Amino acid sequence: MKNKLLFKRYFYFISIIILIMLVSCKYQSEQNPLEGEQIPDMGNIPRTGQWINLTDEQIEMMKLEGGAEIEGRKPNPISNNLLQQKYPNILVLRGSLNDKRVALTFDDGPDPRYTPQILDILKKYDAKATFFLVGARAAAHRGITERIVEEGHAVGNHTYWHPNLSKEGVERLEWEVTDTENVLNEILGYKPSLFRPPYGALNEELVEKVGELGNSAIGWSVDSLDWMQLSPEQIKNNVLSNIHPGAIILMHDGGHWTMDLLGTVQSLHEIIPELQEDGVEFVTVPELIDINDRK
Repeated sequence: MKNKLLFKRYFYFISIIILIMLVSCKYQSEQNPLEGEQIPDMGNIPRTGQWINLTDEQIEMMKLEGGAEIEGRKPNPISNNLLQQKYPNILVLRGSLNDKRVALTFDDGPDPRYTPQILDILKKYDAKATFFLVGARAAAHRGITERIVEEGHAVGNHTYWHPNLSKEGVERLEWEVTDTENVLNEILGYKPSLFRPPYGALNEELVEKVGELGNSAIGWSVDSLDWMQLSPEQIKNNVLSNIHPGAIILMHDGGHWTMDLLGTVQSLHEIIPELQEDGVEFVTVPELIDINDRK
């Protein structure tokens, strides 16, 4: 009898614990309506409603195979400068030093969190830019891709999945370039002739293949280092302290899920007007280097 009583008390106690846990889970679910949604883990980046409407397929297409810039990027300005000297008709790092014109460039988009904000800022200050698009992301966000061109900006090829081509080789480069060209041609009606390798990773074999494919490899002469997720003030200082006539400025409108690029967005409100006040004009890369951006 005593054992039965203890069993009943034990069963009653366990039942109460389970009930409390169920109520707690229900409360947390109500407080977090995103719980259970098939959305990416973006670390500390706020989960905005823009992600909720993405399909599983779109989310998969938005991933960067090569990973975050901070994981894969190694500074290589000397090697790329040597490559530019050897292949001056293929690799471009800057424009003319005689004109007060510069080119803002944005890599790894389109991204629904940041690209529309950047486009709004560019429109506000009547500044043009060049967007090097990841093919998978362009396919997932056709509307943003179309808007970039409709508002007078240039687009370039930034591969389909963002691999490190110096590790993958020329066959992978050809596949990545061709598939991205096909996607952009289907959306925009033309194939871009501008190409920027992920991480800026190049070697002689890759540069030669870029030329064989009828593309120009576009590097940069000013690195904002925004891929390090710096503050707006730090990004501004990195740009303005290294700016020069003919500069090609590297920035990002997309990246790995864990990257917070709000610093990039906010810095443009200071970088653009400050340089414009000094008589600097913001143009596209094709305008800066006088090259046809379509093929």
